[in-house]
Amino acid sequence: MARYEFPTTAELLEMGTPKENAVTVYLPATAAEYDVARTTVKSSMDSAIRTLRERGADHAIEESFHAITTAILDDDCWDVLSRSLAIFATADGAEVFVLPNNLEHQIQVGKYWDLGQIVRSVANPQRAFAVTLSASEWHVWSASGTTEAHELKVNEHIDDPRAHGDDRSQALEAYAKRVAAKVESMLTNADPSGERPLFLFATDPLEGLFRENFRGRRDVVLVPGSPDDLRADQIDTAIRTGLAEINARRSTEMVDTIADGMSKGLVAVDLGDIARAAVAGAVDTLVYDFTVDTLGRLDGQTGEITYSDDGYDVMSRIAVLVLQNSGRVVPVRAAEVTSEIWNDVAVARLRYPLAR
Repeated sequence: MARYEFPTTAELLEMGTPKENAVTVYLPATAAEYDVARTTVKSSMDSAIRTLRERGADHAIEESFHAITTAILDDDCWDVLSRSLAIFATADGAEVFVLPNNLEHQIQVGKYWDLGQIVRSVANPQRAFAVTLSASEWHVWSASGTTEAHELKVNEHIDDPRAHGDDRSQALEAYAKRVAAKVESMLTNADPSGERPLFLFATDPLEGLFRENFRGRRDVVLVPGSPDDLRADQIDTAIRTGLAEINARRSTEMVDTIADGMSKGLVAVDLGDIARAAVAGAVDTLVYDFTVDTLGRLDGQTGEITYSDDGYDVMSRIAVLVLQNSGRVVPVRAAEVTSEIWNDVAVARLRYPLAR
């Protein structure tokens, strides 16, 4: 049942289709909060079952969801938790995603699964590198949206600068230069685009010496504190925290770039216009607040939105349509974007102007 990788785009599209009695549950789930997570799953599924009962579900459907809840609680995923669980269930079964992303507790019952947080996780895959660097040792780490920080194998040994009788400052400089060159080579091979940032766990003077000699074209983020004896989970936590800030900055830069197309009619900021464009396949990039559910229904032919408290999350549905038409989606929290055209809801770059 449990999966430790993201759904593919094709799977997201299928997950975005209508379902009978669709239940979505997101929750934090760590080994340290094992009992809390299990209690949250049980209470969330019980809440969903009560909602289904109130909406007319029969006894057989209730029993199916009770059985699914038991199966989830008996699954092997509880032996290998990361940070969060994403549960997508119908009366026929469930899929459980075990992810290192920080997901917020959420329950939805309707005709569609709420893909907001899982799409956010896919769109912002949380990929980064890290270096822990001290005078006694250095290590290279990698983290992604599906794996916590883990050490990468380094095939080259670089002597501890303290082992030489040379001038200490010269020895440290030579040491930092060789480490920086090796790290640059490794990361360039692994990520030629330079998209993934590098988190540097080091103190002066090595921090400054590494920065001077590192020529890689990627963001380098200094993490204060001693780099010695750090556990993998401590490195991973620092990476996730820093990535949130980097992704927020990049989202603002993206919206600023989208704004350049305003005079050409290539920007939509009204949700109705965005919905029409999404249905027509005209959205190139969609930046939207994934934290607020806009409930209603979306006409798949015209893009017209009908708002209703008993509907599904229209924004998630629009995002799936954009993906379906090979567009890019960037789910954000409203406060993460500071661009002048940002309206706290959504902004879209269009492939061509909408007909009026």
